[in-house]
Order: sequence, then C-alpha cells, then structure tokens
Amino acid sequence: MGIFGGKNRIQSQPKATTLIAEGCTVNGHIQVANALQIDGHVEGQIEASKLLRISRSGYVVGEITTERLIINGTFEGTCHAKFVEILSSGHITGTIYSDNLTIEPGGKFNGNSSDNKVEKAEKESELIDDKVAIMDNLKLG
Repeated sequence: MGIFGGKNRIQSQPKATTLIAEGCTVNGHIQVANALQIDGHVEGQIEASKLLRISRSGYVVGEITTERLIINGTFEGTCHAKFVEILSSGHITGTIYSDNLTIEPGGKFNGNSSDNKVEKAEKESELIDDKVAIMDNLKLG
C-alpha cells in the first residue's frame, strides 16, 4: 500500500488550536474555526469562533471577533466577544463589546466597554440612517 493510504493516514484534528508563534508577524485577515493562540504579532482582523488567546509575548492591533478572549499580552483595537478575560499581564487599549468582562489584579484596560446589545443597537441605528439618506437621494433625483 502507498504512503498515503491505509492505517498510517493521519487524520485532521478539527479541535486543534492554531498557533502564531513568537517571532512571527502576520498582517491581514485571520479566520479560524476553533481556537487561536497568538504568541507573535498580528495586525488586522481576527475571527476565531471559539477562543482567542493572546499570550504574554503576543501583540495584536485591529479587530477581534470571538466567543471567548483571554489576554495576557497586548491588544489595541475593537473586540467583539461574549467573554473577555484580561489576565494579570494583559493590556487592552480600545473598545470592548462584551456581556462579560473580567480583569485580574494587574491587568490594564484603557478605553470603552459596552455590552453586545449596545453594539447591535448602534448598527441598527446606522442602517436606518443609511436607508433614510438613500430615500432622500431618490426623492431629489
């Protein structure tokens, strides 16, 4: 049997954590189905459906969307998460949209926080304003 067949075939591990190692720099849009751990530097948009962990050496600038965010490193930007935990070495500068925010002693947060309902209301208000503007343009045209 060939090297790619039979019992020796390695199966994909769908619940594995994706790792961006210390010393790595990534710019752009990252999307993972489960968990992501950042030990390096990331700039851009990150979507991790289950968990995003920024370790002590990790540094992220941009927008994060995840179910649970655990920060022991540095994050600057906007975060959308059900649960946010800032650990003792964690630093966040920016805006957090979350229903559950925990900050351990030593953890730092500089910015604004709102629950997810406020964010949804703001988006709906912007959508209504856009529709009104379109209707006004149609009437003028």
